[in-house]
Amino acid sequence: MGSALLTVLKRLARLGVLLAVTAGVVWGAWYVEFRLAPETIAAITTGEAAQRPIDLPVLMYHGVNSRESRAGDYVITPEALRQDLVWLKKNGYHTVVIQDLLDYVDHGTPLPEKPVMITFDDGYYNNYLNVFPLLEELEMKAVISIIVGETDKYTESGEVSENYTHMTWEEINEMMESGLVEFQNHSYNLHKVTGQGVRKGAGKNKGESTEAYQAAIREDISRAQARFSEMTGWTPTAFTYPFGAISEESYPVLEELGFRATLDVQGRVFRLTRDPACLQRIPRFNRPWGTTAQEILEKAAKG
Repeated sequence: MGSALLTVLKRLARLGVLLAVTAGVVWGAWYVEFRLAPETIAAITTGEAAQRPIDLPVLMYHGVNSRESRAGDYVITPEALRQDLVWLKKNGYHTVVIQDLLDYVDHGTPLPEKPVMITFDDGYYNNYLNVFPLLEELEMKAVISIIVGETDKYTESGEVSENYTHMTWEEINEMMESGLVEFQNHSYNLHKVTGQGVRKGAGKNKGESTEAYQAAIREDISRAQARFSEMTGWTPTAFTYPFGAISEESYPVLEELGFRATLDVQGRVFRLTRDPACLQRIPRFNRPWGTTAQEILEKAAKG
C-alpha cells in the first residue's frame, strides 16, 4: 500500500512540473505578444538579426565606353551597364555604399533587403559621361574610387576623351551633390605596373624595408586624402587597392590615416557582420565584357 501511494505521489509531482513548465511557456508567449512594447520586440528581433552575417555581393567595374570595339576585361558599354542595373532593380536588389556599411557596423542601422554594392575603379571621365546619367535615371547608388593624381592632371589640362581621360573635380563635386555617388581613395599616383623603380600599386617591392615601404605609401595616400578634403570637403573612408596588390605591412598605415574599410578583388560574396574587422579587404567580382551581373550573381548564389 505504501509503495503504491509513493508511486502515485511521484507521478503527480512529475505532472505538476510539466504543468508548471507549460504554464510558464504560455505566459511568456502572452507576455511578449501583449505586454512588451512594440519597440522592445523590434529591438530583440533586430539584435538577433544583427548576429547573422549579411551576404552582400560587390560588383567591380572600370571603364564604360560607348564604342563596343573598346570593350574587354575592364571596359563594358553603357547598354551593358544598363542591362545590369535594370536586372538588379527588377530582382529586388538595393544599392548601398561604404557609409551604409559603417552605419551598420557602428550603430546597427539596418540595410535594405538584398543589398548590393556597385563600384567603379580609377575615376574615368566616361563614368561621368555614361554611368552618372544611368544612376540618376534608375535612382541607384555607386562607389567610385579615383586616382587622385589623374583627376588633378585632367582638371588642369581640360582635355576630354571618352577613351582615357579622368573626371575633374568639378564633375566629382556635381556627382557627390546628387547623393548617388560616394567617392573613395584609389591612391594619388600608385596605379602603375611593375617596372624598374616602379612598384605595382600599393604592393611592397622585393628587398624593400618595412620602413621605406610604409613611408612611400603613407606619402602618396595621405596626399590623396588631403587633396580630396581640399577640393570636396570630403575625406574618404575606404582605400581601394590598385591592381589588388596588397602587403600586410600596409594595414597599420591605412589605419593610421583613418581608413575604416579597404576594397579588394577576390571574386566572392562579401559577408558583412557587426565586427569592424570584416570591412578589411572587402571582396568584389570583376564584371568583364561578355559576362553579365546576372550571370555573376547567379553563379555566386550556387556556391
